Amino acid sequence: MKKILIAGVFLLNVFLAAALTPGLKRFIDSPNFVGGNLAVLVKEIKSGKSVVDYRSEKSLLPASNMKLITTATALELLGPDFRFETPLEYDGTIDAQGTLHGNIYIVGSGDPTIGSEVFKDHDFINRWVEAVRKLGIKTVLGHVIADVSAFDKEVTPPDWTWENMGNYFAAGVYGLSVYDNMYSIYFRTGAPGTTPLILGTEPPMYEMTFHNKVKAGKTGEDDDDGYIHGAPFSNERTITGTIPANRESFHINGDIPNPPLKLASVFTQQLNCAGIPVSGAPLDDGQRNISRTRFYLHVSPTLAEIIRETNMQSNNVYAEHLFKRLALIHNSVATRDGATQLVRDFWKQRGIDVSAFFQHDGCGMSPMNGVTPRFFVQLLTYMRTQSKYKEAFFASLPVAGQNGTLKKLLAGTPLAGKVMAKSGSIRRVLCYSGYIELSNKEYAFSVMVNNYTGSSTDARKAIEQLLLSIL
Repeated sequence: MKKILIAGVFLLNVFLAAALTPGLKRFIDSPNFVGGNLAVLVKEIKSGKSVVDYRSEKSLLPASNMKLITTATALELLGPDFRFETPLEYDGTIDAQGTLHGNIYIVGSGDPTIGSEVFKDHDFINRWVEAVRKLGIKTVLGHVIADVSAFDKEVTPPDWTWENMGNYFAAGVYGLSVYDNMYSIYFRTGAPGTTPLILGTEPPMYEMTFHNKVKAGKTGEDDDDGYIHGAPFSNERTITGTIPANRESFHINGDIPNPPLKLASVFTQQLNCAGIPVSGAPLDDGQRNISRTRFYLHVSPTLAEIIRETNMQSNNVYAEHLFKRLALIHNSVATRDGATQLVRDFWKQRGIDVSAFFQHDGCGMSPMNGVTPRFFVQLLTYMRTQSKYKEAFFASLPVAGQNGTLKKLLAGTPLAGKVMAKSGSIRRVLCYSGYIELSNKEYAFSVMVNNYTGSSTDARKAIEQLLLSIL
């Protein structure tokens, strides 16, 4: 029996080796792949025929390929014309002299685009002030309160790594957000090895304390290797790493520690500047059971526009807000667990195997995520062949060699302009999933690489050669 088992294993290995395409074999034998994991699936959409299927059932870290799942689910459940709504309300009474004996509320529902630089929403606060003025309010004997009760207080997944916390790409998800939940900190840098001078922040973050341990890097290098570290709701940040030397001005970006309070503070400040004094300090709480009057409704761009930014530029903040907003479809308070269950149930009901699907966030930064190429290809096929919103989803994807995060991928090759996909990269992870249009045929594909040993550039070039060799 033992000899039979050994012989069977030997024959299986021979079969698998023979099944490898030359491109796959070169990839696997590459010195940059020693100890790594590769899983690939390429399918022609119309026939359902697999062009390449190598370990497609293996669950690997997807990095930002997770955004494909988040944005596809949001489109299917909310529709491309959905808009986030943020009402302004007040309680109490307005007397004949124009004094509001009560509070003004900003009622959040998870809109990540308020004041966003992406959509150039620079004038929103003036519209809000004008809405208060139209009520006849001349004085507020109360507070501006950010009502974030629609979302729970877990603003970042607990398994996100500490090295990312405090940076703009790891900003938290809140019932109310503003300015992409991001600020820029500006430096003047001197000679290599010296400590740069902090010039200030935009927007102003006077409430924050910065522990400046960053150094000027080597002369002539433009690489930004500066990082900001700190927890949500904490106004202390430590800055480490290196930034370019001998610059009059250079900036890196961090996360706003408490966006709801920041938004309430900005609104309070603007009311005061407009001659409508507010007596109380801004607050970041509020109870939904208090009787209020709505007087203005702020609406976001459409979901189609938001998911285009999410996928095209791999916007983590947008992805996390979309993900958590999904939980409000079936729950009064949005939670990560509620969103996770909804996403899982949705795709299971559409016949996709979720047994090896593990989701811990919406953007792909969690090291606990796991997805198979088979899951991605099934989802992509569904979105192309069955979704009512397939055009909005397709239009959100970067095009290889042309735009977004795929601008460098396959540039100058026969596949440039013919691959529409989402990239995904975190440390030692590089994935691409999407569509290929070639010779009047359309393919859904997913290439996932974990724990490569070379540089990310080497890994990208190897994946390019793999795709070119397959097709």
